[in-house]
Amino acid sequence: MSDNKNTALEAPAVNSLQADNVQLGGDLWANTQSFGLALRMANALAASTIIPKEYQGNPSNTLIALEMASRMGTSPMQVMQNLHVINNRPSWSSQYIIGVINASRKYKHELKFNLAGKGDSLSCFAWTTDQAGEKIDGPTITMEMAKKEGWLSRNGSKWQTMPEVMIRYRAAAFFGRLYCSDMIMGIYDRDEVIELAEDEYSFVPAQEHAEAVIAKNANAEVIDAGEVVQADPPANANGFNVDEATGEVLPWDAVQEDAPDPPEDKAGQQTLDGYKPGF
Repeated sequence: MSDNKNTALEAPAVNSLQADNVQLGGDLWANTQSFGLALRMANALAASTIIPKEYQGNPSNTLIALEMASRMGTSPMQVMQNLHVINNRPSWSSQYIIGVINASRKYKHELKFNLAGKGDSLSCFAWTTDQAGEKIDGPTITMEMAKKEGWLSRNGSKWQTMPEVMIRYRAAAFFGRLYCSDMIMGIYDRDEVIELAEDEYSFVPAQEHAEAVIAKNANAEVIDAGEVVQADPPANANGFNVDEATGEVLPWDAVQEDAPDPPEDKAGQQTLDGYKPGF
């Protein structure tokens, strides 16, 4: 067993008098008895060598598969065989999505595919009929969409070698997420997750984003010093600076060097009008 895999998880003790009444229902976290039973099952399954490698010797991953199987009403082995971890994201195989929809008995017949066009004009949508006899059409997938989304441009992409198969798989995945999200639990198709590479998405905290914007824009604009420095405002007849727009006399620290000293009152106070009566 490699070092990066978990060792067996210790399950809570189950009262022997109640052990026969414990059942693994849809909620593994309902009580310590159901959780303890799930841990025992996870440890037993993780010791197997015929389950996928993501679960071998890893009871924590196996416990998640058990929880999903309980919620979906299917077997843990079926979940483990069809749930893949790509770029640290769980994903279903396309065949599983089609199979779980067909086996659900939610619709009158299995999924069918409307394939039209050839080459770059190829398009497809999945459809079926509900129990009331109404036709249910899924979203249409086109080769133009596949090109714009970058599905064809990836190295080793099967879209380049078997587009008619891949376009059916993608149509089924879109149908499943739109109409059967409860069956596939909102999890993406395996090929979709592969095409959504890690370098195409990232989470940037707000503070980090703000700092990045400031750093990017800092000193980015070249300022002409000649535009910033303005001419001195005109002086009035007494030599005091005056705001050209409002006619307001400016503070004394803005008076021109050659302006006469302002008069002072007996208390030595100054005003913009020249003097202020003493008290």
